[in-house]
Amino acid sequence: MINKEQNKFEMVAKTFFGLEPILEEEIKNLGAEDVRIGRRMVSFVGDLEVLYKANIFLRTALRILKTVHSFTIKDQDDYYNKLIEIEWEVYLGLHHTFAIDSVVVNSEIFKNSLFTSQRAKDALVDRFRKKYHKRPLVNVETPDVLINIHINGNRVNVALDSSGVSLHRRGYRVMEGPAPINPVLAAALIKLSGWDPSTPFVDPMTGTGTMAIEAALIARNIPPGLIRKEYCFQNWTDYNKKLYHKILEEVELNDFKPQIFANDISEESIEMARQNAFKANITSFIRFSNKSFRDFKPRVKEGTVIINPPYGERMKEDKINSLYKEMGDILKEKYPGFKAWIISSNTNAMKNIGLKSSGKTKLFNGSLECIFSAYDLFEGGYKEHKTELNENKQG
Repeated sequence: MINKEQNKFEMVAKTFFGLEPILEEEIKNLGAEDVRIGRRMVSFVGDLEVLYKANIFLRTALRILKTVHSFTIKDQDDYYNKLIEIEWEVYLGLHHTFAIDSVVVNSEIFKNSLFTSQRAKDALVDRFRKKYHKRPLVNVETPDVLINIHINGNRVNVALDSSGVSLHRRGYRVMEGPAPINPVLAAALIKLSGWDPSTPFVDPMTGTGTMAIEAALIARNIPPGLIRKEYCFQNWTDYNKKLYHKILEEVELNDFKPQIFANDISEESIEMARQNAFKANITSFIRFSNKSFRDFKPRVKEGTVIINPPYGERMKEDKINSLYKEMGDILKEKYPGFKAWIISSNTNAMKNIGLKSSGKTKLFNGSLECIFSAYDLFEGGYKEHKTELNENKQG
């Protein structure tokens, strides 16, 4: 809801399950107020500057919603009557196209989100017809104004989607292979790993380069929305073009060169990764190679390794188990001194890695429930390593 005195309003940042704490920290760093974690979302309060920055700077958000109305309803007619009372003309004009996206949870009044959106559309259109004898047009593909309606029980929240196209579409993917990792998830994995950008970062199964590119963006302090040029908030009646460009002009990049290594066995994937990195303007910060995981090893003695291997949906069980065992053997053999992380939905295959995990986090890669598992790599056996640690503490 709008705070007219301070020109501040409530917002909601949507994200994936498990990423809420990371997103919360990012939002606090923007200077937002009243930041609260929910399920797959974080709510907060701020002004237009915070809203613009949320779209430009947040790495783990999918979209930013601006809450404009909230009310309770008794039945479907009450829903329509309260929606038609909203001054929709404040948010869009006759020249705008619009679309309405609805989510219904625990409601006895509405069972169908499509019908919920249709009734909201009727209310909006009827208001315009009564007031102007004309109506704005619907465009479900690329609307100028995207309206979000969330119904939980008999509670209705109406919001404007300031992002439009999901924020995971950074603008650097000119090419992508099969099942590429979502950039929002990739950025979250890097943050969860605790990677220090002054140390090497290794992505040995990079695919089309998303993980390595996100690491470079983080290391250089490049906002994920810097490449992207279009947001729904630019179509709003209160859009402040001068403020938006001022925020972009004040971005300060880090001037040091990170050590980022990206490898894939597929020559085609590496070519795609190079093109994506070029689009992101970070080619000089990533060293690409085209080798098998076994043959690849950068000439650095420590750092962070993050692997997003095949999960085995289209592989036989013995082959996927063999792959994960080999992955564990290679990490132990070639990466002592590194901190390794592996994300996978195949918990059975993960047992074949043969390394003791130092921490696990449950996440979702799309609809797949995954485990993001950490491994401290060292020379020799685990018992010897533990003994050495204890001796160092006593010494």
